[in-house]
Formats: sequence, C-alpha cells, structure tokens
Amino acid sequence: MKIIEKNEGKKINYNLTGTKLDFADGALTLDLARYQQDNPVTRDIMVDSEGYLTTGRGLYYAAQVEIPARKYTETVATAQETDAQAGGSENTGGMSRETVTRTPERLDTEDVTLYLFAIDGIMIH
Repeated sequence: MKIIEKNEGKKINYNLTGTKLDFADGALTLDLARYQQDNPVTRDIMVDSEGYLTTGRGLYYAAQVEIPARKYTETVATAQETDAQAGGSENTGGMSRETVTRTPERLDTEDVTLYLFAIDGIMIH
C-alpha cells in the first residue's frame, strides 16, 4: 500500500491485514476488496462531531483511501455447438464461435493508496 502524508502532524494509527484496513485500533475497519468495483473507488475516513470515525461525512479528515479498479483475467474458449446449431437452424458459415470468460483478480493491496491527514488535537473514540 502506498502511503502519502498530506500535511505535517500526528496521523491516525492504521493496520493492513490482508485486504482489511483498520483505523485507530479497531474504531473503523474497511474490507478494501469489498469496496472494489470496475472503476476506482475513493473512501473518505472522517471524524464526526462526537469523535467517532465514519466514512463519507464528518468534521475532519483523518484519511482517504483510493482503491484501484478491479482487474480481470480473460479466458477465450471455443463455444460449444448448441442443439439449434446442430439442427441447422443457425448458419455460422463454417466459423467457430468463441466466448470470453472474465474472472476477477484478487485485490493487490500494493495498488491501494492511503492518504493521511494530521489529527493533532482531534479526539478519536
């Protein structure tokens, strides 16, 4: 995981175990693989008015996580002839058909970027 400090000062504690990113000794945990989609995803880790960590809305930024777009392994295979094709109801002109199977790859946490913001003077529960 790439770590980028956005400013000077004390940063929130974090720990990455597998694809689970834990903040402030368990106050908030994100399963990064669960958030991964076909497009890049950004999650804001904020501190709310009561000092609790939340994603999305809060008073202060503690961190921001950029999760890369999901990658796929594509496998090309010759499609099997269906009963309708065998019966001659569809003319393929002697060409074989191919299908592509897309299998999602596991999230590579080395491609995740974690931005850390100073939390000096901010109480986190």
